[in-house]
Amino acid sequence: MKPSVDSNNHARATWIRWVILCLLMGAVTVALISRTEKQEREIAVAVTFNNLADNLLLVNATPDSVRLSVSDAASALTTIHTNQITCRVDVSGLGEGTHTLPVRPADVGLPRGVSLQAILTPSLTVRLERVSQRTAGVIAILEGHPAPGYTVAAVSLQPNRILLKGTANMLAGIDTVETRPINLEDASETFRKEVPLNLPAAIAVDPPLRIVVAHVEIKERIITRKLENIPVSVKGASADIRIHPGEITLTVKGPEKIVNAIETDPAFAVTVDPSNLPTGSHSIKAAINLPVRTSLVSVSPERFSVTISK
Repeated sequence: MKPSVDSNNHARATWIRWVILCLLMGAVTVALISRTEKQEREIAVAVTFNNLADNLLLVNATPDSVRLSVSDAASALTTIHTNQITCRVDVSGLGEGTHTLPVRPADVGLPRGVSLQAILTPSLTVRLERVSQRTAGVIAILEGHPAPGYTVAAVSLQPNRILLKGTANMLAGIDTVETRPINLEDASETFRKEVPLNLPAAIAVDPPLRIVVAHVEIKERIITRKLENIPVSVKGASADIRIHPGEITLTVKGPEKIVNAIETDPAFAVTVDPSNLPTGSHSIKAAINLPVRTSLVSVSPERFSVTISK
């Protein structure tokens, strides 16, 4: 009996599936082998110098990093970061001057499972100089403008003097230290803010935070303004009452926003009241009503001539 067509097709399909499965298993095996196989990689690591004498300052290190050759499984090497590897060089016992220091395997710290194959930067050259100290005042640097009608009344810094540490050349001519700019844009109230110092990183600071606290006092701007040709109104005015002159000049003091808009303020008025006066000529003062928080500095004229006729 001949095999059926369906049987032949089924056998062929089964054979193809086995071939594909074997290929997939082979690919997975190769990938696992490649990921677990030891591989080497070059990496640059920043150097930390330990046990520097208190009276010395590290001015320069050449180079400032070391190159290392390390090995581990390929999968592990791809996830290593430079901050996981350390290089700490001991400078204890060194004096002022230039020194060449060997980089030893004991100076290198590696994560678990990573091996050091070679130190590609065999030595470092460092220059040490004696520390100098200088006290400097701190100056606040302001940028931007407060909100309209407001101004900076005062700025205080804590601390307002700091101790600088560096070489004599670094500190030469430094009497004051500026802050980074303090932004005043649209400020309308007093505020406190921590502000970094604008100082080279090579110069050390005491206190060491390199930050001062700025207290910026914001107040409304007070101005004095002269108002001329302000009409004087007569309370209960009629054809029988005449006033001379009909205008007044005022000098007013107060917050800028209020004083500059005083003519449109409903509370502002200059009037004379002759309602209780008899027929004839009189000299009286005007009643001057000002907006809240403003004050009268001067007035001219102080008295007005009022004539009441029958």
